[in-house]
Amino acid sequence: MCKRGKLNNIRAIDISHTNNLSENTIFNFIRVFGRKLEALMIVGKSKLAEQFFLNVIPYMKRVK
Repeated sequence: MCKRGKLNNIRAIDISHTNNLSENTIFNFIRVFGRKLEALMIVGKSKLAEQFFLNVIPYMKRVK
């Protein structure tokens, strides 16, 4: 989807309960698309530590 440009106009995403997404995959997604996001839902990802969120905040300037 990313390579085909399907997410070029993305504004919000819910990646809760997506067990197959690793921390690295989520980080790379946010690094690429985070500036476009206004909302991000991450529930059920107990393995994501505080350091992860501190690292992705700079990429998510539009989140409300």
